[in-house]
This record gives sequence, structure tokens and C-alpha cells, in this order.
Amino acid sequence: MAKNILLAVDALHYAPEATELARELCTGPQDRIYVLHVHEFAVGRFGRLLVDCPDGEAERLITTIRGSLEEAGLDVSAEIRETHVGYIARTILEAADQHDAAIIVLGSTRRTDLPHLPFGSVTHKVLHLAKRPVLVVPKHAATVPVTDQLDTTDQLAPATT
Repeated sequence: MAKNILLAVDALHYAPEATELARELCTGPQDRIYVLHVHEFAVGRFGRLLVDCPDGEAERLITTIRGSLEEAGLDVSAEIRETHVGYIARTILEAADQHDAAIIVLGSTRRTDLPHLPFGSVTHKVLHLAKRPVLVVPKHAATVPVTDQLDTTDQLAPATT
């Protein structure tokens, strides 16, 4: 059964570990990865200003990610969407709905200003608003193959009542 994976990337705070994990999750011949970056714009007295990353940076990043995933033999699409300041999470979720993503994969490179949260406000919003699974991959995460992480049959203790 084919599955769609939405890989949402941030050009300023890119976590390559998220791309690697999305690649590992793409196991079937009909599986597809959608790479998404969302440009955030502020509109004010001086016009419309791009506030999320330097001009052209996101385009270069998703082109690089798409190329590396295609070299691995995967079916990949890449897109850049635009939104107003504060609506990146909703735009990610809209893309996940439109692509019928089985899972949303996000990278996390930094901590927010809130204590005890190892991710930023966009990730936090996606986690709380999503109606589908979300996987947050920290930067510098161990690169243990997903199949090794999921094979826990020998580690589980029998259930007791």
C-alpha cells in the first residue's frame, strides 16, 4: 500500500536527520515524499517582506533535498508555499491534507523560549493542530535505521495483570 510522507523543512534551521528519516520511512515502491518549505511574509507600510529566510535559500535547499532523495531512487515532489506571519503550521497541515500524508516529518534544531520544550513554536503548533501522525526529529539525532528502532520484540517484557 502506497503512503505519502510530508517532509516540512525550514531553510534557516534545517535538520538533515529529518530528511534521512523520511527516506528510511519510504519503503514501498509506490511511496512518495513531498518536500515542503513555507515562505512567511509580513505585509505592512513598506510592502510585502519575506521574513523566514534569505531570498533563494529555500529554493536551493529543497532542490538539494529533492536531488538527494531522487538519487536514492525515491519518488519525490518539492514545493514552496507562501503564507502570512504566524500561519506556517496551518499551511503545513493544509499541505498534509491535500497530499493525504500518512505522516508529517519535521526537523527540530533549536529550543523555544519556553522551558522544557525542545522544539520551536511552528513544531509545537503542528503537534497540537494535526489530525495525523507527526514525527519530530531532533538535529544531531542518532542515525539508527528505523527498522532497528521498530524491532522491539526482544526488548518487551510480558504484560502483567
